[in-house]
Amino acid sequence: MKEKTGQRFDDLVAQGEKLISETPRDGNGPQTFIPDERLPEYQSWVSSAANLLRVVCPRDSHYVDQCKRVEEGMPAGAGVLSSVFLKMLGVLRSAREEWAAGMLTRIEYIVAAATFDDFLDHAADYHKANKKIEASVLASAVLEDTVKKIALKNSVNEKRSLDPIIDDLAAVGVFTPVKAKRVKAYAGTRNKADHAEWDAFDIKDVGEMINGVRELIEEFL
Repeated sequence: MKEKTGQRFDDLVAQGEKLISETPRDGNGPQTFIPDERLPEYQSWVSSAANLLRVVCPRDSHYVDQCKRVEEGMPAGAGVLSSVFLKMLGVLRSAREEWAAGMLTRIEYIVAAATFDDFLDHAADYHKANKKIEASVLASAVLEDTVKKIALKNSVNEKRSLDPIIDDLAAVGVFTPVKAKRVKAYAGTRNKADHAEWDAFDIKDVGEMINGVRELIEEFL
């Protein structure tokens, strides 16, 4: 996935540079507006560049903010300004450099979330079939991986048991005290499942863990 994303950055930057080199020029550089006959190519490129930035970059990042500002500079119904195109190309070049340096990592959390969702769907199916053991084993694995991924994302040491990780996530403000208490309750169910203490929890506890883990994924990954 990372290699494909890097290649997509390279392809779009190369395509953007080619397009701007083909833009008719006047005495001050590229013409103000892209010629009508080439307009679909340029609009398509701007849309693709904006989509890549929004997929890869954190929602509150400088790049997403810059992307939004560039798009807002496009006049309604008046084609594509060459200045807007150049600004978007500049943002994309900078983001590509950050990606190559390993500074943009949101994509790995998106991939993790999608994978976790798949496992949770299977756990939910077992839960509906009243298969407590199978559902709890799957949900427990996803809970542990999710909490550790959230810790890693927020620069919290994830190489520990769940309770101290949850405490630290609360200490740095990622989890509220109420959220931390709930996650610890899910971790309690998970610990019982890991030790095959099947009589220590019921199918309702497993359902609450599944729903809680899904909320964690949606909110924090």
